[in-house]
Amino acid sequence: MKKKILAACMFLMLFLLSGCGVELTSKVNLDENFSGTRTMSCTFSSRDFQRYFNGTQKDLDQTIQEVCPSQLTCKKSSKDDSLIYTFSLTFSSLDDYQEKVEKILNFAPKVTWQYGDSPFVSGLIYKENFSSTDLMTWLYTALYEKNYVDKDSAEDFMNLKETTISVKGKTYTTDNKISIDEMKYTQLSSIHIDTKTQDDGSLERRISFYIPQKVLDQNTGKIQAYFQSFNPSWSAWKNGRILNFSFSAGSLTDLSAKTREILHSDSSYGTCAVSSSKENPFGFQMDYKESLDFSNFIQENGTVPVTYTFDGKKVLDDKVKSKSLKFSGEYTQPVSSYDIITVWNTASDIRRKFSFTFDSGCSSQQLSQMKEAFFGDTISNVQLSGDDSSMVLSFEQRGSVKDCSKDLADLFPKSSLTADTRHSLFRGTITSLKDSFAFTSGSKKVKGSYTFASVNASESASVDFGPEKKVTSRKTQALSNREVSRLLRSDETVQDFCQFSVSGDKMELTYEGSTAASHWFSIAQIAIPLILCFGIALFILIRRQWIASKAIKIKDWIEEKISDHKKE
Repeated sequence: MKKKILAACMFLMLFLLSGCGVELTSKVNLDENFSGTRTMSCTFSSRDFQRYFNGTQKDLDQTIQEVCPSQLTCKKSSKDDSLIYTFSLTFSSLDDYQEKVEKILNFAPKVTWQYGDSPFVSGLIYKENFSSTDLMTWLYTALYEKNYVDKDSAEDFMNLKETTISVKGKTYTTDNKISIDEMKYTQLSSIHIDTKTQDDGSLERRISFYIPQKVLDQNTGKIQAYFQSFNPSWSAWKNGRILNFSFSAGSLTDLSAKTREILHSDSSYGTCAVSSSKENPFGFQMDYKESLDFSNFIQENGTVPVTYTFDGKKVLDDKVKSKSLKFSGEYTQPVSSYDIITVWNTASDIRRKFSFTFDSGCSSQQLSQMKEAFFGDTISNVQLSGDDSSMVLSFEQRGSVKDCSKDLADLFPKSSLTADTRHSLFRGTITSLKDSFAFTSGSKKVKGSYTFASVNASESASVDFGPEKKVTSRKTQALSNREVSRLLRSDETVQDFCQFSVSGDKMELTYEGSTAASHWFSIAQIAIPLILCFGIALFILIRRQWIASKAIKIKDWIEEKISDHKKE
């Protein structure tokens, strides 16, 4: 009995040594971004082909043509007495690779990939939960279903010889599933990223790497060579030194592009969605998104401490490998000067023009948002003009005081415009106008001017302007003003004119117009005839006897003249 068992074991060993089934070899060629190819070569020797395959070479070719996954390309060749079928899988990234492999395997693969060539992370981690044999399951399954191989042969059909992996010139070899872990880590204490919005709307960023002294003692040359194209600066730190990078850009997208270069990553990006602030048409709500990849700086636990602040607000303070950030901020375009012109006729007819001058710190998207914020039933002729150094935004208002006030308050919530009319026995109709204007200029040095012109010929006016301590000059002489003239009709002339210069972004004008002159002229037109009639009547009443005697004398004189005329 023992002899029979020994003979069986010897036969099995000879069978294994002689080889069985199809010889499968696999090669994976990758770059640092996991872009490359995976080739699997199936070699059919003539002896194994006849032993295991119940069909012809034509049957094998046709089967491969029918069932080969679309993700693979097939090439047939021959060597000596063997047939070689080479299947290639090409991919551009880890995601692309996993997506294609999943379709071939019919289950979700797990692939771990980490490549580093920085002074802090160097080496390779590459692991898969499947083998090249698994990637060829489709072939021996199809051959079994077509009865070209039997059940026993199908189980031993593929004989995976080896898998070689080449990454940037270095080659690794595995005999089954890929499992490589040859990563080395150099300590990095933390990374700090601080971003600030400048007055002109640009962004300034500082990236600081906190490097322990013992790391610098051994790797200063490597670290300097790794960052040599970025002109970094060094600063002191009690546990070592800080490597600093300072730069600026006009947008988060451009800022993230520079950050991506410093982090030596292809996965970092940033975007910013802009919308107008509800409280200030010169303000913007900024919705930021930024993705950061710190793979070249992680520690053995797979993360690195990162602190990220934006305009003083801490957005991130955690240990991460990569992170997608979403946060909001605000930016106000500083206004350097502004001009307001008001042409007053009546409470139902007021015309205005506003002009705001600012240094062009906004992006084209922000300028477009700003212009679109100025709208309303009374608002028209919104214009944005200027160049890269200075911009002017202007608009006009025409309508009643009530309607203009509503549209203005929608733009500047702290502004209002009111008019009131009352009647006085001695002053006639009195009209009061109160114009309160306030906005967020974003500048402590902002200066403005306010020009008021009345075209109401029936009103005598008085104008007050404040706050008094902010008024730098006053003019009450009606000088030629082209902008005022453009708001007048052809038959109108300026009756009252005032111009004020003011510092700050708040002001208030009070106008009072009364019809006292016309009121008293109307009274005089009625009173004078009445007084004359009353005086005549009083005179007749007092001197009635004298008037009667005079009347008799006149009568007698007339009769005497008539009598003399008849005698002649």
